[in-house]
Amino acid sequence: MVPYIGWILLSYGMAAALVHVLRGLVQQGKRKDRAIHYILVTSNHENQMEWYLRALSWYARLRGLPLRVTVLDESSQDDTLAIMRKLESQGEMELTVIGLAVVRQEDVEAHAALLTEEMPVCIDLRIPREADKIPYVHV
Repeated sequence: MVPYIGWILLSYGMAAALVHVLRGLVQQGKRKDRAIHYILVTSNHENQMEWYLRALSWYARLRGLPLRVTVLDESSQDDTLAIMRKLESQGEMELTVIGLAVVRQEDVEAHAALLTEEMPVCIDLRIPREADKIPYVHV
């Protein structure tokens, strides 16, 4: 009796895995059209930056969508850029880092206008409590 239950559980598990694989193949083309895109404005955020990017990556993986993050950095004097470069090489997300001397609202709007998909979520981390817009981050 125990071997039969094992075969039933194995068959059920294989069927569930096959359904997930086929669903992923069918929706693969649709996912590229729908990407989650965030524009982050930073300045000396080395203590929080890795957590912010990992939280965004986790959120995108749970939703099953690719993640694009554009970071506009305002003359960081700490290791913010080094942390972003390290995460950029890991390949979990499409990360674009742009260093500017001063980031103004016009710069954020210009980068948002360059995108052809729906409007990205713009988060200015220089403003207190603005990080609350990032999923799974509560300041």
